[in-house]
Formats: sequence, structure tokens, C-alpha cells
Amino acid sequence: MGANKLRYLYLATAAIILLGAAQIPQAEARSFIGVNPFCRTANYRLICTKMVNGASSLRDATANAMISAHVLATRVRGLVPLLKPAVAHLQPISQESIIATCTEDFDAIVDDLEVSLQALQAGDIGTARSHLSGALRSDCKDAMKQFGVDFPLNKYATHLKIQVDNCLAVMMQN
Repeated sequence: MGANKLRYLYLATAAIILLGAAQIPQAEARSFIGVNPFCRTANYRLICTKMVNGASSLRDATANAMISAHVLATRVRGLVPLLKPAVAHLQPISQESIIATCTEDFDAIVDDLEVSLQALQAGDIGTARSHLSGALRSDCKDAMKQFGVDFPLNKYATHLKIQVDNCLAVMMQN
């Protein structure tokens, strides 16, 4: 009788494993519902899907994603003056240094995104990738952290980083 119980236990375990394995592809397929095909490798798929804006080619998806990131970067760059109250308690030279670093940081991010888009349009994928990677910088946040100041633009900078990451994910699908 013990051998029959063992046999049934073995069969039940095998059935559970097989049923679980059969469910994995369905679960994976469900995770891509509503996701643009060019965003399947992105870490932030739903945001990426909005960024590519219904594109049907890799080049258009990449360009749309870059344009979206560029628009956000330009907006965040415009928020740099809002950092002044956060650093007001520091020495004037430190205040100036942080604001200058933040201005340069976001100017460079906007420039990198512009160069990436121009390189994409020219078919120079290597340059586009290189400048997109450069747009992932965080000098402003690091400077504020170094002085023990909370970074009031953290939410915006994080979203910008997510968008640039999505641009790279879309572009690197070859």
C-alpha cells in the first residue's frame, strides 16, 4: 500500500509541475498586453509604450522615445532655479557651485538628447547610443547629496532617467 501512495504522490507532483510550466507562457504573454512591441525589453514598458507613441518601425519608435525624453529634459532644465531655496542655507560659494553644476548637468542632458536624435536621423547609431548613455548623468543630484541637501527635483530627474533608459532599450533592439 505504501508503494501506491508514493506512486500517487509522484504523479500528483509531476502534474502540478507540468501545469505550472504550461501557465508560464500565458502569464508572460499577459505581461505584454498593451505594450508596444518595441518596448518589450524596456524596464518601464508602459511608460515606454507612451513614449513611442504607436510607432510601427524601430526607427520611428526610437525617434519618438527620444523626442519624449527631450521634451521632459527641457522642462526639468527649466526647473533648476527652483533649487535655490533648497541651497539657501549654504555658503554663497557652495550655492553658486551647486546651481552651476545643476545648470550644466541639465543643459548637457538636453544637448546629449539633441545630438542622439540628430545621429539617429543620420543613421549613426553608435553616436546616438553614446550620447543617450551620456544623458544618464546625475551630477546635480550628486552635488546636492554631497552638501547634505535634499534634491527637490528628484521625482522629475528619476522620471527623466527612466525615459532615457527606455530610449536605450528601444534603440538597442537589433
